[in-house]
Amino acid sequence: MQKETLKTAPKKENTRLSVRTQVQEILAVMLAFSNLLIKETNALKKADFKTVDTLQADKKLFAKQYEAKISALAEYRAELPSLELALREKLVKERLRFNAILDENMKALDLAQNSTKRLVNRILEAARLAVVDEKQTNYSKTGKAMAYKAASMSINVDRSL
Repeated sequence: MQKETLKTAPKKENTRLSVRTQVQEILAVMLAFSNLLIKETNALKKADFKTVDTLQADKKLFAKQYEAKISALAEYRAELPSLELALREKLVKERLRFNAILDENMKALDLAQNSTKRLVNRILEAARLAVVDEKQTNYSKTGKAMAYKAASMSINVDRSL
């Protein structure tokens, strides 16, 4: 399992990070999370479910980190306008990129899920039909019960109710 480590400023009790540091940390989390989602999306498109499975622990970790960083950034809402323009633009650009990657990942997950459901339904339907075919009985001209596959097909149809 390949992990991307994020460097964050050491947190001390009652120490508030600068808005610049908060934005840089969220940018790092979004970049790492985006890279992981791209890997997962590519693996889903190739139906490489082993790779998808190996990414799940990191995906959960990045999702928690992302949620925590977004929540922390909300405390700095009043300070965001004073942030340097280049960093604000970078945050907006990365957020748009992250949303696009996340949307593509969600579509790939949905397609994989639907594909898996269709495959399972086909398998279940084939199994159901096989069981019905094997258990179904017909009767010979002499009235003996016979397996469905061995019995001759009856041409007569009883039309009375």
